[in-house]
Amino acid sequence: MNMTLVRELYEEINALPIVDIHTHVNWKSGTARNIGEILSYHYYTELTNSAAHDGQPLPFDDPRELTRLVYPKLEYIRNTVQYDWLMTISREYLGIDAQEWEIDDNWEAIFDRSVEVMDRPGWAEELIAQADILRVFLTNQYDESLEGLDAGFYTPCLRTEPFVLWMDRTTEREGLGRFLGREVRTIEDFAAAIAKTFDKFVSHGMGYAAMSIPAGFRTGHVANDDAQRLLERAVSGSPWDAADREAWGMFAMNRICDACRAHGRPFHLMIGVSRDVYEHGVPMGQDLFSSVNSMSGYDYLFNTYPDVRFPTSVLSDTSGLELTAAAWIRHNVYPSGHWWYSNQPTDIAREIRRRMDAVPGNKTIGYYSDAYYLDFILPKFRMFKFELASALAERMERSLIHPNMEPYSFDEALLFAEDLLLNNPMDIIALD
Repeated sequence: MNMTLVRELYEEINALPIVDIHTHVNWKSGTARNIGEILSYHYYTELTNSAAHDGQPLPFDDPRELTRLVYPKLEYIRNTVQYDWLMTISREYLGIDAQEWEIDDNWEAIFDRSVEVMDRPGWAEELIAQADILRVFLTNQYDESLEGLDAGFYTPCLRTEPFVLWMDRTTEREGLGRFLGREVRTIEDFAAAIAKTFDKFVSHGMGYAAMSIPAGFRTGHVANDDAQRLLERAVSGSPWDAADREAWGMFAMNRICDACRAHGRPFHLMIGVSRDVYEHGVPMGQDLFSSVNSMSGYDYLFNTYPDVRFPTSVLSDTSGLELTAAAWIRHNVYPSGHWWYSNQPTDIAREIRRRMDAVPGNKTIGYYSDAYYLDFILPKFRMFKFELASALAERMERSLIHPNMEPYSFDEALLFAEDLLLNNPMDIIALD
């Protein structure tokens, strides 16, 4: 690898502002208030639980105590990219060098320093300016208040699992009924709830609908009468079996797509998670994925809604190849970022090259952080930008000697990077 070329490309790419199309940031606060909230991010609790499992619950409501408990276990994860993110946050934002994290029992000094910096007035604005973050897309529930949202910086995105996966739960139907203003007893009520939700989100500058979809999910047609019978059974207290949930999922997914079509909004699919497989895991650290999950279950959706854009993320390597092939031939499928367990350099490097070789250049959304705090956006994007610079440098060098490759210039590489990071996300999601 020509490190000089990689460095030159990285410096240019890193100067681009950040558009982050998928986060879990709380827009009312934005940043963490202390290092304990950073360490409560599930990557750190998962990794330290895996490295030094003691079976004790973590005090997520007490960031100082959580810091005390997690700090001594961090030595086991210094090899990980997640530790690199933490050190970037520490160095860039707090002015604390990595060596200070290697001192025994230094957690309290680090915590106090973090409070001094992160809990001061105006810190969120300082961080946004320092990281050069242009726009942040959120993850929002249908009944979440969006009043006061700065739509010039934050873009709300609708999480759709309650509509598609959980309608057999009494509490979910009751919540949806409160939002709608009447009980949800018919599919007409259900459609009205979706319509009200989309109207609300669009009025606040909606980005897209989104769903974290379980492994094995299938799409297809379900008649209105069959869906009505399912809803009546749920309302009467009769439990659904797996076939019932699958049928309702198909019906509800189509209704979400109908709303996306009506409002010209994309549907961001995040495919393949297996929930609650590790009973000894920390909160949000109990889920994995299925390597045999297939995108073939979405053929009906992609074919039936050709006018709906589907930015799509997957978890497994084999699904990554499927996604590349789907984006190769399907006009309405767009590879989106590097989700969850794929959000690390090895898999990012593979998928960048895979997509660059086979997907039209205007169709890939390069990256999103999946961050819970704005603090994580900079280190995560730097990770991606370096892997992108490495892949582009390799392509430039190969083009010089490859007998069957067109020359690839520095300027072309930078234009491609700008498309992945800025132009494509905004064009595909169709925001100004």
